[in-house]
Amino acid sequence: MAQTPAKRVTSRGDAIDYTPTSNVAAGDVIEIGSIPLVATQAIVANCLGSVASEGVFDVPKDADVFAIGDAVYWNSLCTDVGSNTGAADNAAGNLMGVCVSNANAAATHVRTKLTAAKRTTTIGGAVTASGIIGEDSSLGITGYTNGGTVDIAGAAGNANVAGGVATVTGGAGGTGTSNGGAVTVTGGAAGAVGGIGGAISILSGAGDGSNGTAGAVVLDSSGTGGTKGTITIGTNAASLSIKKMPRLTGLVGTVAAAGANLATAGALLEGVNLVSGSDNAAGVRLPSCVDGAQCVIINMVTDKTLLIYPPLGKQLNLRGANNALTVAANTIGHFYSEGANAWYGLIAATDVA
Repeated sequence: MAQTPAKRVTSRGDAIDYTPTSNVAAGDVIEIGSIPLVATQAIVANCLGSVASEGVFDVPKDADVFAIGDAVYWNSLCTDVGSNTGAADNAAGNLMGVCVSNANAAATHVRTKLTAAKRTTTIGGAVTASGIIGEDSSLGITGYTNGGTVDIAGAAGNANVAGGVATVTGGAGGTGTSNGGAVTVTGGAAGAVGGIGGAISILSGAGDGSNGTAGAVVLDSSGTGGTKGTITIGTNAASLSIKKMPRLTGLVGTVAAAGANLATAGALLEGVNLVSGSDNAAGVRLPSCVDGAQCVIINMVTDKTLLIYPPLGKQLNLRGANNALTVAANTIGHFYSEGANAWYGLIAATDVA
């Protein structure tokens, strides 16, 4: 069957017909769908006119700075330099064209070559770009409708050159007290009538087959800032499965028993504490009460007892506020904080000689 032929329309393509529902003034920017166009003459409401889809126009702008070659967007909700509604913007709105003359922040207009291009399209095959920047409040990347995947990967290395890094970072907050943007990784939801939600796998890079070492996986808070962030695992989970015994790497320290009261006792840290200097009178002090905190205390002195104090104003094993627990030589204790008020624990004899 033959193809239905296209019909030629007598037009240069630099303008299209337009019938407004309200009066349009010459120079008004009209958005048809997501394409900003310019009325070159006044059009009365409900009367057929035309709007330009090509050409060069001085378009009212906001305080953004434009350089030749910059993309120009039309934001109908933005305010121009003259405090009127609707303005050209260098990042937000519908793509209008390209800047053909520099415009500083104080300039009232930006000279723009219209492109008559829609800002969304479908591109087949691979696309190479130096960067992808959203032009409105969100930038979506979605796989093909029928179960298509989305892969984000750093480029492979070459010879002895390391592979490229792939980084996902939330946006930085603005000036003042604004928060940084969060990063969320969520598996796909199950079907409406059953099924299992998509799993999330975080795997380190594989080593080579003979003598390489697989990469590490690190979950940590940023080292900057006055207060460190919290890492929470398993708040809503039915259970938490760990296939290997956790190691308290970095949580083992040596603390010297000291003083003769709570105020002068040696300060313990969460984790494993190897205590030296026990002399039947010196002591150590548990860290602040935090729900779920753990502290292991090993008295390394073979013939002297050790005093263990709670934090100031708190209690240990229901002994009353600020009262110490005396533990024998060659003992190990494991203590847990129940929250804001107390520590509880057990002491066992051991041979640490």
